Amino acid sequence: MSEDLRTYVEQLRRRRGELIDVRRQVSPVGEISAVVKSLEPMGKPAVMFHDVEGTEIPVIMGLFGTRDRLANSLGVDRRSLVTHVLSLMGSELPEVIPVTDPEIDGYVREGNEVDLGSLPIGVHSRDDAGAYITSGVVAARDPRTGAINTGMYRIMITGSNTLTVNAAPDHDLGRIFLAAAREGRNVDIAIVIGHHPAYAIASQLKNPVEVDAHELTGALLGQRFPVTAGLTVDLDIPADAEIVLEGVVRPADRVDEGPFGEFTYYYGAAQAPECTVTAMRIRTDPIFHDLHPTHDEHRCLWLFPGREARLFQAVRAVVPGVQQARIPFHSGSLSAFLSITKARQGDGKQAALAALASDHFLKHVVVVDDDVDVFDDAAVLWASNVRVQADIDMFTIPQAKGIRMDPSATVVSGGDRITAKTGLDATRPLYPQFPERADLPFRGYENLNPADYLSSDDMKHINSISRVLRQIEE
Repeated sequence: MSEDLRTYVEQLRRRRGELIDVRRQVSPVGEISAVVKSLEPMGKPAVMFHDVEGTEIPVIMGLFGTRDRLANSLGVDRRSLVTHVLSLMGSELPEVIPVTDPEIDGYVREGNEVDLGSLPIGVHSRDDAGAYITSGVVAARDPRTGAINTGMYRIMITGSNTLTVNAAPDHDLGRIFLAAAREGRNVDIAIVIGHHPAYAIASQLKNPVEVDAHELTGALLGQRFPVTAGLTVDLDIPADAEIVLEGVVRPADRVDEGPFGEFTYYYGAAQAPECTVTAMRIRTDPIFHDLHPTHDEHRCLWLFPGREARLFQAVRAVVPGVQQARIPFHSGSLSAFLSITKARQGDGKQAALAALASDHFLKHVVVVDDDVDVFDDAAVLWASNVRVQADIDMFTIPQAKGIRMDPSATVVSGGDRITAKTGLDATRPLYPQFPERADLPFRGYENLNPADYLSSDDMKHINSISRVLRQIEE
């Protein structure tokens, strides 16, 4: 049996508190996003809306709300997912399986019969310019390698069969668009709405353009990935997707797009190429997958494991002793915590510099010793105080490259942003001898299991509380 959105939803149903069903009627304009956002402090559950105004298609949101949920979707512990993904990307990937009678063709409309208004496409933030597809994974063929490249971008609906695709110039699809605009070519794309989380995860790994994203998805799932031929575009399409929009982008024709609420909780407006949707392919009894851009799931999918894996890999190339890399969701994705096994006195600052150089989104990097868990905010804050003297351990890089979604950055010519960046070396100095921690247990009790001291009811209660608290802190 192939893994798809439906098999994953059933997996969530078997895990208590991971999926909530809402059966009262809701509006796709603001209401479904407000419900999902209101549940964020309660463990960030996925939510299935069964009765959405204007459509018979149910909407699911919140699939990517926590690190545990993403890791479990791939059958991996969340602490192991980053290294697991890096090992897969360096291995031989399974070939795709061609399918001639795909599930995706339960309902097909082409040309002028395409009506995007028939889909429950939502308006997510109060000042958004209109309805946006926020969970769509855009597939395109890299002209240099022939491999399928995937990514997730802002997609604004502009008509019954038109939409914009906002791909930044430094993204793979942005580079494809720029080259096509220079050469006067159009670009075939497919927008995949609703599949197993592995499809979205693969799109965020930023693998080399030689790596086929469909083969990488198969590797994440541990099986060959089923695809079928495009009806109106020269692309392979996931055979078991819920909804696929095939289309042709005219990169030279740019239109106003936005404003749109982003991951930093601020709005951005831009210009983006327009796409004509040439075919709409929908599975029988489809599920529309939506994603709230200012909910933690936006940052979770973007940061974990993809961006954290790239950060870990880049810093490890400079400081081999790096042990953990975390980009906290509540930092607006602009901070990173690193832990290292320190071998030389300058390793802390070197790790911070490597992080800032490898990821231009980062503004603040904190480096701690390997006895500090970077997923424990209290522990990082503790180390940032008791192991730091600001005049020695902190450095600032002025007027560095910033991002347009940071409202505190300075706008310069051409619309670019510059910002100050900070590194904090919160590691213990190797010389002179730094005092040991006093909160370490006596030898022999390092691996004490509290379950040995508590009743099963007490342990169950504690585990349920700690799980919710951990999800909130992420």
